[in-house]
Amino acid sequence: MKSNRLLLVFMVISLGLLISSILYSIFHERDPYKYHTGLGSELAISPNDEKLAFSYYLDGNEAIYTANSDGTEITKISKEEEGRVHTTRFSFDGKKVAYLKENSEGIQSLMIMDADGSNSKQLTKESLHVSDAVISPVGDTIYYIAMPAADYKKAEGETKEGYDLFAVNMNGKEGEQITNKDHFSMNNLSISNDGQQLFYSLFETKEELYTFTINEKKQLKVEAAAGISADMYSAVFSQDKKLLAFTAVSEASENSSLFEYELYLRNTETKETKQLTHLKTSVQSPVFFHHTNKIAFLEYKNWPGDPEQYQLMTVSIEGEEPVLIDLELPASEENHWFMKTVDFLLSDAAIAVYYVLLLGGITVYLQRNSGKVFLPSYFSIGLAILIFISSFVIGAITNPWFGIGLAMVAITLFICSILLLAFAFIVKRIVKPF
Repeated sequence: MKSNRLLLVFMVISLGLLISSILYSIFHERDPYKYHTGLGSELAISPNDEKLAFSYYLDGNEAIYTANSDGTEITKISKEEEGRVHTTRFSFDGKKVAYLKENSEGIQSLMIMDADGSNSKQLTKESLHVSDAVISPVGDTIYYIAMPAADYKKAEGETKEGYDLFAVNMNGKEGEQITNKDHFSMNNLSISNDGQQLFYSLFETKEELYTFTINEKKQLKVEAAAGISADMYSAVFSQDKKLLAFTAVSEASENSSLFEYELYLRNTETKETKQLTHLKTSVQSPVFFHHTNKIAFLEYKNWPGDPEQYQLMTVSIEGEEPVLIDLELPASEENHWFMKTVDFLLSDAAIAVYYVLLLGGITVYLQRNSGKVFLPSYFSIGLAILIFISSFVIGAITNPWFGIGLAMVAITLFICSILLLAFAFIVKRIVKPF
């Protein structure tokens, strides 16, 4: 009887932890970067190739740093009070740096500062959410991609608003909206050397590269990318537009359970495309050097883990082995062990653990009292099947992403069910009914 009471206490505690974790997951937006130390996901190179600009998290605080192209002379140039800042873009003379500032709700504003970090100025209001920007080589104009902040994070179908092109002067005046297309997805903004064309990626039936002619205000598919069947990400031209670098799913991983994103290079004259990396992870933010035949990029080395861990690398356009650039960045000053432990105990992974512990306890209890040892695992399998079927219905009548989310829950439940079924076989052998 005493062992039964202990088992009941164990099940009550497991149930309490399970409910607490589920409620925490529903009502609390998780921030995997709260205590993170590591590189951000964007990279920029100065026009003379002497400086790199990037963001770096130090104990959850994201700031902008510069370094020599060999990784030496690390300098923090953004101000502490600006909060999380990232997505750096050099001006064509190298004297200015545009970047994005993120508030506590994830809304990003466009900022400008001198290359040494002085004279920072906010150029857009928080009524707009800015996702990318580029400084024109002509005049003092900055072009950027944005959408109404009130509609940011709304699911597809909940709003008709989307991303468009905007322009603003470096002094923050003469701002205007250039397009009114309301794109669901719009990324990787860049500009031609003459300042007459903007380039960006759109997702229609697949991720493709488009150009917008500033004088004619026309949007067209980029001819240089014609014939590329794969989705193109992080596409960027070399200065002379003879080369186009982009990332795409590698052919070797197309049929695997985890896509791997490698760096590719296309000759825009011959239309020949070659794979530059074979890292079997995910390549992000490729940038051409201006005066050497190299491309810098970030390798998402723990792909697809969270928080994202990056390392800076370069590769020759001839296709040699990538070279790691060692950045001597400041190390974490705190370990945050207590709060990290609390976060883990309330994490999505912990929910699965508590679920298995609860049903495992019920399995032992039922074997002792009724012999129905397989009932919890059968219940779990049935629940997984029900949720999986529901995911198709929910995805069809509401948002497809909701359906995908439910399908992932169903898969997790099915894995837990297999563990419970194996546990039930063991319990049946070693635990005798009363």
